[in-house]
Amino acid sequence: MPVFQYGADSNMISNVTFGSINNSSSVQSGNAQIYEDFTSISTDLQTGNSYLISVKGPSSTFPSDVVVFIDFNQNGNFDDSGERFYIGRLEAANPANAFTINNSIVIPANATVGSTRMRVLKNTNVEAYSNSAAPNSINSACDSDLRAGQVEDYTVMISGNNAVFPFPYCGAENVTTLTVSEISTVDFAGISNDSAMGGNSEVIENFTSVVFNASRGNDYPVTVTGGTHGQTSVSAYAYIDFNHNNVFDADEKFNLGYLDNSDPVSGQQSGVTSGTITIPVNALLGNTRLRIVKAYESSSWMGTLENLPCPSGWFIGQTEDYTINIQPENLSTTEVSKNTSIKVFPNPTTGIITLKGIKGLEKYEVYNITGQKLLEGNSEVISLESFVPGTYLLKIQTKDKKMITEKIIKK
Repeated sequence: MPVFQYGADSNMISNVTFGSINNSSSVQSGNAQIYEDFTSISTDLQTGNSYLISVKGPSSTFPSDVVVFIDFNQNGNFDDSGERFYIGRLEAANPANAFTINNSIVIPANATVGSTRMRVLKNTNVEAYSNSAAPNSINSACDSDLRAGQVEDYTVMISGNNAVFPFPYCGAENVTTLTVSEISTVDFAGISNDSAMGGNSEVIENFTSVVFNASRGNDYPVTVTGGTHGQTSVSAYAYIDFNHNNVFDADEKFNLGYLDNSDPVSGQQSGVTSGTITIPVNALLGNTRLRIVKAYESSSWMGTLENLPCPSGWFIGQTEDYTINIQPENLSTTEVSKNTSIKVFPNPTTGIITLKGIKGLEKYEVYNITGQKLLEGNSEVISLESFVPGTYLLKIQTKDKKMITEKIIKK
């Protein structure tokens, strides 16, 4: 059990909110206990998911550090790697004006399922009074050199993430009237996925085995091709669960525009639209759900038909689910796809490059190593004379909507 020099008075924890836990405890000085046992209070968690946590509490004179420990392997201690989370620092305040800090905790995929102990530990940090960059004052879950604060223990019930597709995301359960109008191709991050246009497809298709690699902070072109049946108001949206909370939030959608009929399929109208997806710098790393929805939009006698991440009501369109492997900010080499049928020369170059072997060049785009687009065009001769020496990415789109990416070195 942790040892505090000055106890918990005026430095206690007053609220912990995590999952379904929302527990407020006494802030009355004079009877505040160093340790409070709330293990009878629990919340359900699922491996691989991220959960928000907030901790509130006063800090009489000095700021306070807050650390959460979870015994993921259930071995009776919190000392193992990956079992501690620094939540943040509470500024000094009396109980009536106590501050709250927020952070998130990711439940590892290999966490042992079942009833698991969680500890919330708060301690005042004297050094932080004059140095905002002072290190965390809590060394362990049973630290014997703490100044003033409190410990609260809870229970979390961990379950494995073994649910079948598309759970835990929404399916077509809220669709009352359905006409499947298919997506035929999705191009994203150098990978193209084709799917059937025979009229017999599912309303939500599972392509989560198709993995796109993308890096934080970078922009990626995306193209969607599919049936329009002659309509001009067929939209495409991308929805990406960046925070891994199993919901497509309002700030996780990308409007890719309306499909035009520029690429007709025999016997059926088919259109195409393109947009750009920016991976936020704070997106959680690892496998992330991407949902592409193509839907007919209307406001008429049929009612309001719109493009939603969870199709409902009268739905005319189709949904396809994919996986994005989100990587750190630096460019991933797996993002660069080679096509030996084309030639880019000279490479390295001092200024001018020429493209050969491309069937039906639609356009090219040149990006720097951070993902910023610097140049675009549609000719087979590209001038990089104004560019500073370095490494660049050349992204080529053909008229049949194939994406090719080449690394270019400017000397």
